[in-house]
Amino acid sequence: MSEQLTKVAIIIVTYNSARFIPDCFESLSRLDRTGLDVDIIVIENASTDATVQMMQAYPFAELHLSPKNLGFAGGNNLGIRMAMERGAEFVYLLNHDTEITPNFLIEAVAAAKHDARIGSVQSLLLLSPDKASVNSTGNAVHFLGFGYCSDYRRKAEDVRRELVGKTREIAYGSGAGVLFRCALLKKIGLLDEELFMYHEDLDLGWRIRLAGHRNVLAPESVVYHKYEFSRSISKYYFMERNRYFVFLKNLRVRSLAVLAPFLLVSEAGLLLSAVRSGWWKEKLRSYAYFFHASTWRLLARERREVARLRTVGDRKIVSLWRSTISYQEVAGPFTRYVANPLMTLTWSVIRNLIV
Repeated sequence: MSEQLTKVAIIIVTYNSARFIPDCFESLSRLDRTGLDVDIIVIENASTDATVQMMQAYPFAELHLSPKNLGFAGGNNLGIRMAMERGAEFVYLLNHDTEITPNFLIEAVAAAKHDARIGSVQSLLLLSPDKASVNSTGNAVHFLGFGYCSDYRRKAEDVRRELVGKTREIAYGSGAGVLFRCALLKKIGLLDEELFMYHEDLDLGWRIRLAGHRNVLAPESVVYHKYEFSRSISKYYFMERNRYFVFLKNLRVRSLAVLAPFLLVSEAGLLLSAVRSGWWKEKLRSYAYFFHASTWRLLARERREVARLRTVGDRKIVSLWRSTISYQEVAGPFTRYVANPLMTLTWSVIRNLIV
């Protein structure tokens, strides 16, 4: 009797992705499917370039056209729902700007099957074309709400030597390359479409931990990511708005009260940075979002959902949080030598007030 295959779906959301299509899908054509029943579902988010035409060269991927841009969250959710309807046990979210190694999916599924409490598995993300450097070994959460890549630009050789044969618990998996257990998603919900883009993977990883499950890194599952830290001004609106939305949604009131003074102090510095860097209008827009009654009605509804699934306290959640910003793209000398030491001292005190 043949062994039953594990049903997995790879979900890829494309948006003006033409320049990435050949490398991503040529690598997927070499996917090792041993022991797996794999669907590759592509959600095309109303691109205006040649993405749709280029996808015709890869008939092994199902292409579904969205009439409008649903964002990262909405596009992936559409694919996840399709996969669930077909009985998928796992879904793997893969960015369009990646190249996979043939066994990446086998290794990610094996890590998830090792422990039923594992809700998500992030692959070891290495940079491309600089494949000797790390993109992310799992994403970190700062106590002021920022999410960022761990071990960014460290030597991949050093990291792989440290992690060989191990899985590492992480705060949350990067949406660029992460596997989710479908049974858990049915319980806790999918990506929050209100977030549209940025922090939606942080929010989902947080809810996985609130439900008593774990997010881990599988170092033998390797994906190469053509990562670019975008300088687009428009992204700052979503990053700042969503940072606060996720905090207000998932933290208990007491925890919010403990963090509030430090969040307010940080706002002065961020507002000054926004003025100097030219994104102050986006920063003000992020404030304006919270002056609508509809925002607070939505938050109240989502907080009730979080309370329903919560099995652990906030102290467990913050146990993996960081006190420093070590992400090289934004951490200048002032951050390294002034802000980080002050934040480390602050966090060493206030983390004990969160229960």
